[in-house]
Amino acid sequence: MTSNKQIAVIVIPTYNEAGSIGEMIEYLNTKTFPSLDQKWDMKILVVDANSPDGTGKIVSEKSKKYSNTFLFAETSKDGIGAAYLKGFKYSMEKLNADFIFEFDGDFQHPPESIPGMLQAMDEGYDYVIGSRKIKGGSNPKGWGFKRVFLSEVGSMIARIVMFFPFKNFFKVTDPTTGLKVTRVKGFVNHLNLDYSHLYTKSFGYKFQLLFETLKLGAKFKEVPLIFNVRTTGESKIEKQAT
Repeated sequence: MTSNKQIAVIVIPTYNEAGSIGEMIEYLNTKTFPSLDQKWDMKILVVDANSPDGTGKIVSEKSKKYSNTFLFAETSKDGIGAAYLKGFKYSMEKLNADFIFEFDGDFQHPPESIPGMLQAMDEGYDYVIGSRKIKGGSNPKGWGFKRVFLSEVGSMIARIVMFFPFKNFFKVTDPTTGLKVTRVKGFVNHLNLDYSHLYTKSFGYKFQLLFETLKLGAKFKEVPLIFNVRTTGESKIEKQAT
């Protein structure tokens, strides 16, 4: 029997996430996905960069418990941008994705954001972005002045470089966000998924994919993102430095 559900794949890149990835997979499958089951076929794809702490083994075990959970084991650590592009390609070719999420595995991105983002996609948007800068969104209360300042300055510089003086300068409030969902047809499947074309292996990929997706004419919407404090593992800034 053919299902008419749309397939949404949550791509989670990991490196040394053994302290949180199992809990995230359980939470998504038991708390987040059941309310979406009537309309959406939800899948999880973890792209693990050969973590020495056993992250991949945890995901592999969870995939035996949950048939919607998959592990893509990288043989080399090519950066978070490359991990996402590998995940996008796998999601399209192997999982028949209609929509693809960029998502953290450490609960900094709240799973509670997922239903609202899918609702926006169902309303006809092609690209939904979690923003800390709009009403209802926020950075972690524990962030110090320096980190908030760097985030704000980085965001402003990125908006100026990519969009000024065009309308998206005013419409995109949080270009450094890592929480997004993108429609595959007409957008992800039109991106260059060869990660060698990325200008940087680290967080600059966010700006590049944002710019390239909007250049394709994606109808986009921002939704509030309450960015949580990381409680386990390494920060992604530390990951990129190694």
